[in-house]
Amino acid sequence: MAPPRILILIPELKEIEPDDNLATISTAREVARHYDRLGYPHEMRHFDYMPSEFRRIVGEVAPDCIFNLVESVSGTSRLLHVPPIYIEEMNLPYTGSPSHGLELSNDKVLAKKILNWLAVPTPAWGTIRTLDAADTARTWIVKARHEHASFAITQRNVCRGAAQAVDVARLLTSEHRIPWLIEEFIPGREFNVSMVETPEGPRALPVAEIVFENYGPDLYNIVDYNAKWNEQSFEYRNTVRRYDFAPADTALLASLQEIALKTWHGFDMRGWARVDFRVDAAGNPYVVDVNANPDLSLDAGFMAAAGRAGIAPEAAIRMITDAAFRAE
Repeated sequence: MAPPRILILIPELKEIEPDDNLATISTAREVARHYDRLGYPHEMRHFDYMPSEFRRIVGEVAPDCIFNLVESVSGTSRLLHVPPIYIEEMNLPYTGSPSHGLELSNDKVLAKKILNWLAVPTPAWGTIRTLDAADTARTWIVKARHEHASFAITQRNVCRGAAQAVDVARLLTSEHRIPWLIEEFIPGREFNVSMVETPEGPRALPVAEIVFENYGPDLYNIVDYNAKWNEQSFEYRNTVRRYDFAPADTALLASLQEIALKTWHGFDMRGWARVDFRVDAAGNPYVVDVNANPDLSLDAGFMAAAGRAGIAPEAAIRMITDAAFRAE
């Protein structure tokens, strides 16, 4: 049987690309090399927002499966569920979560409501309009409602008291013209659980902890924009990932994997995913982010966790591709 032909779909080409789009295109080249090792023929194309043009592109390539790596459309992550909608209308197999899973997980307000419905622990939250500004006891963090990759997150996004958080959210709204979520900040440890789909269902990969080295009392332990993108920054150099834990963490790690799998099913995810956690001083875990189709670059969390599980990068890509063909 001939190997499937793959269309690797990447974001629209722009004159000036956001950092995460440039990273996505770099990742797409890595995915292409994985397919080379697998012997799968492939072609890389940019997504086009015009349905007729997108149909033309797909018709030219004539793929058996589309590897969806689109993380933003027309310059915003708010529309990242659009490419799967187009592909679903064409009735073609494609990798990753379905359009509704992407939309629900990418909208942090909707994600919060689903997590509450699932009885999955998640921090308290509000918006500029709903947060009680009289609440002075808690610390909050301001996050873009639809964007990802630590967009516009710096130390100023962590605020003491709701009034300051609302002020920061208003300032960020004026700067970026997008909506913001205000979430209770959980001091403590940060973890993430990557998952990959198998014929038997999703498999939780080894739990990773994000360790903030040399941060000191004047810095909040957060994965901000610098920690993700600025290789010359203190935050980037001092934010490290680890997989080795003391026996005392065994029960916590099992709980994180269990919650991550429950979240996978609740958001109807597919292919691969990651769930991010904060854990307070008492050992209570809270889901702070649900990531459908997370970064697949070799130095990112998913591939690192797959490696710890003994899954080579090309094997992970094959698993993700196989899942696309099993989808209903």
